[in-house]
Amino acid sequence: MTRKLLVLGGMHGNETLGIELVKLLQSKPIPGVDAALLNMQAIAANVRFVVQDLNRSFPGDDASDDYETKRAAEVLAMCGGYDVVFDFHNTGCPDNDCSFVGSDCEPLLFDVASYCKVPRVIVADYDCLNKYAPNCISIEISFSSPVCDAQYWYELIKQLATRESLMPATDVTKFRFAYRISHDDKVKYDLPSCDLRAFVPLDRKLAAKLGVANPAYPIFIGDNLTPYNYGGIVNKI
Repeated sequence: MTRKLLVLGGMHGNETLGIELVKLLQSKPIPGVDAALLNMQAIAANVRFVVQDLNRSFPGDDASDDYETKRAAEVLAMCGGYDVVFDFHNTGCPDNDCSFVGSDCEPLLFDVASYCKVPRVIVADYDCLNKYAPNCISIEISFSSPVCDAQYWYELIKQLATRESLMPATDVTKFRFAYRISHDDKVKYDLPSCDLRAFVPLDRKLAAKLGVANPAYPIFIGDNLTPYNYGGIVNKI
């Protein structure tokens, strides 16, 4: 059985893994696998976005004069007809490898997350591509991760495209965003001194100060790629 896959890169123009992977797939095509770069203006400028974050612009509007709003509608339309859509991202936060799916995603995506060894799955209910494309899994890889390697993902996707079936996921842990840590929070609670680490539970007292249920898990801490917050906090589902 051959799956029809779509690989996306450059949702954010300064996250290089997906860009490199798409270019590799375009130079060495795999049967049944299509690949596309997304925010071409941001990629050219090596910035996250030009006017507004493309991954906060969905479902978009194909009649808009704004590039990223219009592009969001084009990207969403692009995703139709595929068994799985892979949307690749990077983070500057160490040990933060994980994946994202929408709250109404196709169950297959949890098996895909397990197969791809990104079993920490964040279920997104905000206006990102995952919310509107139930076949889309976003792969978030730390720049410092040993699997921040386009060739590694090329080979894995090549295997996945022709694999008869996937083992049902047994190692997936599901999370949901509970809180966006602002830069004001960073200063108010002196968070750089707290040694926050991705997916390592927050101190109970700090969780209480931030008003989140315990246990709470920080992600994207000090990422430096997300200008509008210092990090995030998720809870297990």
